Amino acid sequence: MLSTAIIIFREILEIAMILGVVLAATRGLPGRAVWIISGFGSGLAGAGIVALFAGAISNAASGMGQEFFNAIILFTAAIVIGWTAIWMRTHAREMVSQIRQVGQDIATGKLPGFSLSIIIGLAILREGSEIVLFIYGMILSGQSAASITIGSIIGVVLGTIAGTMLYLGLIKMSARMMLKVTGWLLVLLVAGLSSQGAGNLSAAGYFSSLSATVWNTSWLLSEDSVVGKALHSLIGYTARPNVIEVLFYLGTLLGMVSIMAITSRRKEIAAVAAVIVLALIAQPENANALDEIYSPNVEQGELSVEYNGSRTFDANPAKNNSQEQEVAFEYGINSRWEVEVSGGFEKNPDETFTFNDLELENRFQFFEAGEYWMDSGFLVAYDHAIHQGDADTLETKLLLQKDIGRITTTANIGFEQEVGVNAAGGPDYVFLWNTRYRYNEYFQPGIEIQSDLGQDSELRHWNDQEHYIGPAVYGRLFGHLNYQAGYYVGVSDGAASNAARILVEYEMHF
Repeated sequence: MLSTAIIIFREILEIAMILGVVLAATRGLPGRAVWIISGFGSGLAGAGIVALFAGAISNAASGMGQEFFNAIILFTAAIVIGWTAIWMRTHAREMVSQIRQVGQDIATGKLPGFSLSIIIGLAILREGSEIVLFIYGMILSGQSAASITIGSIIGVVLGTIAGTMLYLGLIKMSARMMLKVTGWLLVLLVAGLSSQGAGNLSAAGYFSSLSATVWNTSWLLSEDSVVGKALHSLIGYTARPNVIEVLFYLGTLLGMVSIMAITSRRKEIAAVAAVIVLALIAQPENANALDEIYSPNVEQGELSVEYNGSRTFDANPAKNNSQEQEVAFEYGINSRWEVEVSGGFEKNPDETFTFNDLELENRFQFFEAGEYWMDSGFLVAYDHAIHQGDADTLETKLLLQKDIGRITTTANIGFEQEVGVNAAGGPDYVFLWNTRYRYNEYFQPGIEIQSDLGQDSELRHWNDQEHYIGPAVYGRLFGHLNYQAGYYVGVSDGAASNAARILVEYEMHF
């Protein structure tokens, strides 16, 4: 009901804005009422034809699989509504200016009176067609006719009232702000429609390798509850989404944010969204022993998006081309605590690339930076395995860092322990080290050591462990973009001959 009310309200408001500008500019035009009525009638007739063909297409497509057809409708609605939201966000002022000029031309006789009918008819046809597609998509996604009807009535009433008040000049409400708020709600709505379309494709047998359930929040909020149904309609909430639904939701959401940011020239948001989208569609590569080396120091109010990936190289096929990627969001809660949420992707040698895990990570800074001889902190993370039969993992690390002049040395010492019903074996110990020379902000060369010491039974056997050492470079570009890159040589039999790692992080401060 909420999603229906929001989109109907927005569409009616857009119609009201166009009509308000034109009608205000054509006051006193002889025969204006006739042109207005004919424009309304033709626009409603066109929207009715769209609705008629939607049903006809549905009947014609009954043999192709209901889930597949539902997905087509949902994707179509998402594309049309998403495009409109982006277009209105970037062209609203230009559109209103052009409509105002057309209205003045009609009033002064530079354009014929039937131009008024055309403008009104096209406005109602365009917005009405979007309403038809949206409502049809809501029906296919399982929303009841009663909630759609009530939501439509609310949207029509509120949109008409807002449009009338804007036209009469009774309030000084910013139409741009109103469109901005509803526009962001539509972004979430479009992401939800896209995710639901992907769910229908999954139910039809597509994306079988990405059909694993990512999480189950039914215990917290059931989709059958009032709030659950409202969130499902409004933002696409699903209690038990699978991998493809999550990927479509995030891809659509971040894609729209990126487009809207670029067209609005908001470079920071655009850069963040671009990094995420590239990370989602790429297949970066990582060795299991290679990881980010964390500083113990955190920064309050810092929001960042990070991509970390690498690859192994070895003549032995069992060690060659081992891949992982991690896409993470980080935020500094306060001056001592940073939270990170990440998703991991993995490809073992001779296997396909899969979404592997979700991780919640907390990093704590013990003291103020520079307060004692060495900076220190602590990291604790919980890694939830996506695939059935895999074990969750609890990770802890002691974080240490020391600056001597322009030389910075950082060490991470800790272990990972499998937990849950599928847990097996003891803790797996790790040791990470880097030393770098801070030549300037943009270029800081250094050296890294990355060691997976293995479990207790492997601690005394060097060649059963994975040890890497190699040169690395660090730096910051454009004031906000941090980078790390390293190329390593395996110095134990358990490691690959060579490996490479890259990390890109974009920061914003609030």
